[in-house]
Order: sequence, then C-alpha cells, then structure tokens
Amino acid sequence: MQAAIDGAAGQRAHGVRRWPWPRRLGGWAVALAALYTAAFVVWVVVHAGSDRTRTVISDAVFLPAGLAAAAMAWRAAAHPALDAVTRRAWRLMAGAFLAWWCGDVIWFWYEVVRSRQPFPSWADAGYLAFYPLLMWGLLTLPGPRRSALDRVKLWLDTGTVFVAGGMAVWYLVIAPTVRGHEAHWLNKVLSVAYPVGDLIVVFAIAVVLLRRPAPGSGAALRLLVVGAVLFVVADVAYAHLSLSDSYKGGDWPDAFWLVAIFFFLAGAHRQRQLADRPLEDPEVAPPPLRISRLPYLALAFGYGILLWVGRATAVSPLEGLLVAAVVLTVFVAARQLTAQQENLRLTAALAELATTDSLTGLRNRRSFFELADREWTRALRTGETLTAVMVDVDRFKRINDGLGHVAGDEVLADVARRLEQELRNVDLLGRYGGDEFVALLPATDPEAALAVAERLRAAVASEPAATVAGPVSVHISVGVAPLDAECHTLLRLMSRADAALYLAKQQGRDRAESWGPGLALTSP
Repeated sequence: MQAAIDGAAGQRAHGVRRWPWPRRLGGWAVALAALYTAAFVVWVVVHAGSDRTRTVISDAVFLPAGLAAAAMAWRAAAHPALDAVTRRAWRLMAGAFLAWWCGDVIWFWYEVVRSRQPFPSWADAGYLAFYPLLMWGLLTLPGPRRSALDRVKLWLDTGTVFVAGGMAVWYLVIAPTVRGHEAHWLNKVLSVAYPVGDLIVVFAIAVVLLRRPAPGSGAALRLLVVGAVLFVVADVAYAHLSLSDSYKGGDWPDAFWLVAIFFFLAGAHRQRQLADRPLEDPEVAPPPLRISRLPYLALAFGYGILLWVGRATAVSPLEGLLVAAVVLTVFVAARQLTAQQENLRLTAALAELATTDSLTGLRNRRSFFELADREWTRALRTGETLTAVMVDVDRFKRINDGLGHVAGDEVLADVARRLEQELRNVDLLGRYGGDEFVALLPATDPEAALAVAERLRAAVASEPAATVAGPVSVHISVGVAPLDAECHTLLRLMSRADAALYLAKQQGRDRAESWGPGLALTSP
C-alpha cells in the first residue's frame, strides 16, 4: 500500500498523472482472448456443425484475434521504457500479425462471402508477408554481445536445429508438392513458398532459443517462441492435409493457429508488463550459464524421421547400417555433452573468481563498477534517483595489528555479511579495497539513503564479531552521496560519497554523513 502511495506521489511530483486502467485493459484483453481461444478449441474438439457452418466459424474466428494480436504488439512497441531496438522489433512483429490478419480478411471475403476458394489469390500476399516480417522481428530483439567463437557456435547450433526442422518440412510438404505433376507451376511455387516461410520462422526460433535474451524480454520472448512453434506446426499440418484433400474448415490445425495467435498476444502484453516492472524483479539478474539441449533434441528428431522413413524402404544390409549410424551418433553426442558440462563447470568457477572477492564473497571492485556503470546509464536515461554509499571499518588497523590478520579477515567477512543482509537484492554492494566497501542504491532518494546508511551502521555495531581472538566490537563510518544535475560521471559520484565518509571520520567515526556542496572531493 505504501509503495503505491509513494509511486503516486512521485508521479504527481513530476507533473504526470497515470491511470491504472491501461494496464488493467491489457490484462482483461489477455483474459478475454484466453476464454475466446479455449471456446474455439472446445468447438474444434466437439466437431459440431455442418461443413459450411464450420467453414464460416473457422474463417471468422481469426478476424478479431489477429487484429488484437497486432494491436497488442504495437502497444508493446509504444512503451517509452523500451529501448529503440526492442521497439523496432515489436513494430515489425505487429506488422507481421497485421499482414496475416489482412490475408484472413481477404480469404473470408473469398470463401464465406463469395463462396470461392481461389489459389493463388490476394490473400496469399498477406499470408506470405507474415513470415519474413516475423523472422525479422524475432531476430531484431536484442541479445547479449558475443565473441567471434560464441557466434560460430551459435550458428552451428542454429544450423543443426534448422536442418532438423527442414527434414520434417521437406518430407511432409515440399517433396510431395514438388513431385506432383497435375498442378500449374505458379500453384507449385506458392505451395512451396509457405513451407519455405515456415523454415525461415524455424530459423528465427532456433536463433532466439539458442542465444540468451536481453534482460527484460525473457518471459515475453518465450511466449513468442511457443506461438511461433505452434504456428509452424499448424502450417505444416495444414499443407500436408491439403495435399490429400483431407483438410476441412474447423480441423485441428485451425485450433493450433488460434492458440498461436493467443501466445503472440500474450507475449506482447508480457513485454509491456516487463517494461513496467519494478527494479527488484529477479529477471534483471543474468541467467546462469547452461548447456542448450536444443541441438541434441534436433539431432534426435532428425534421426527419428530418418529411421521412420527408412524402416519401410531400406533393404538388408542398409537397415542395419542405418541403425548403427544412429547409435554411433548418439554415443558421440553424449560424449560431447559430458565434455561441455565439464567446460561449463570450469567456466563458472573462473567467472566467480573474476567477479567475486574471495574473502567477503561480495563483488570485487572490477565487477562492481561494471554493474554500477549500467545503473548509472539507466538512471541518466530514466531520470530515476541513484545514491552512492561508501563504508569504512573504524580503526581497522588496530584490529589487524593487535589481533592478527586472521581476526581482521574475519571482521571484514562479518561486516560484509551484515551489510548484505540490510540491503535489497537490487542494490549493488562490493568490496572497494582494504577495509572499505561501496554500495549503489537505485531508486533511492538522499533521505532514504541516509536512513539506509544509519541502518547499516547500527547493524554492524549491534553485536561483536566472532573471531579466533574472541569477540571484537566493530563500528563503521558511512558516507552518502546522491546523483544530481552537477554530477556528470560515476567517478564523481563515488568521490562525493568518499568525501562524506571522510567527514564522518572527522566527526568522530561510527556515524553516517551526507555529501554537501561545502565538502572537498577526494578526486576530481
């Protein structure tokens, strides 16, 4: 409740009045779309109505759904908190959904109003425009920077998934279409264009699954990928059934198409939600290192198709050799997977050594400033408050010299633990060097930061630290400095916090002080 009051007060202070109903509107739209989709799926399963009724319903049901998906994608692209690249990606996907909707409108006119089923038709222009736009939008979504070697591995894994998907599309659609002789060449070209469109979507799906999504887009991207996969399944099934003239309006591919559109809509809404989320959302943290099993699943899928087709056509001794080749590939893939797991373990250990202070378990100075620079950039872009905090252990040299370095190390570890317990997950905390610690508090104004500093001081002084030399009474001095219009660099902000810390030392230690204009900076 207090957070809502503070948020409303902040909006009034900036002269902006925000109403909650736009967010609720998006949630209600997703809920309504879910009920709409579920009702259609049930209708498909029940298989109610005559062929004509099913055709009309299956054509009409996509008209509001497709338009809603395009509108939600465009709404996500309009969010001011998203970066320009992400907004462009969502505009492209909105264009893709709108292109498919235009195809549905034209086809509804042909099939329902005019009682015709022309092929090719103007509806194909809208449908075929969907595939490159969707691929372009998915590939435009930002991802992490990669080294040259990582890019090579990404493309190799993507190629594996793409070829496996291509095997299924070739076997089910492309090969039967190309072998047919009764159709006109233009009909064949368009018939092949759809599965080729599916292949480029498969390519985009493989890329976005294999590369780590940028913070703030992961959940939305997963919904988009599920929708794209369902869309490709529906497309391939429809094309395969159409080759034998066994598809009718209201068959199960229609249900898959509508469910896919729902996931597109839900993904767009989720992107909008993620742009509104608080900083404490755990998704801002980078995901742990992991091995993608997608290429191995693709390998199994491809060999599964090969065995399925080969079991009826292969003759002795080819069938035995085919099975043996599959078994050999499984062994090699399993060996590679175990090697990757070991490499990942070593990489994680090296990454921890490179970013973590071994004594306190906090971020080391290099790692702290890498993340602090991101928070600094974000605060400048969004206009949010940002406060730096410097902490120094009072008279630490006496502890080190009088009780020994082991006891001194235990005091530092105890102070680090108490500081970490008092800060939020979103706050950055690191060891600055020696007996000094540094913290960066996003979305924290000077008054709140000074209260945090006082809480840190009290937590450290609340009870003695346990050491090999016995309990040791520990106190800290704290300096606080907020970001303002005159603070042009992160280094200057830290220097202000250091100056406030020096003031706390001068005033008798075991206290917290804020930076003021009269203080001299410790560095320019």
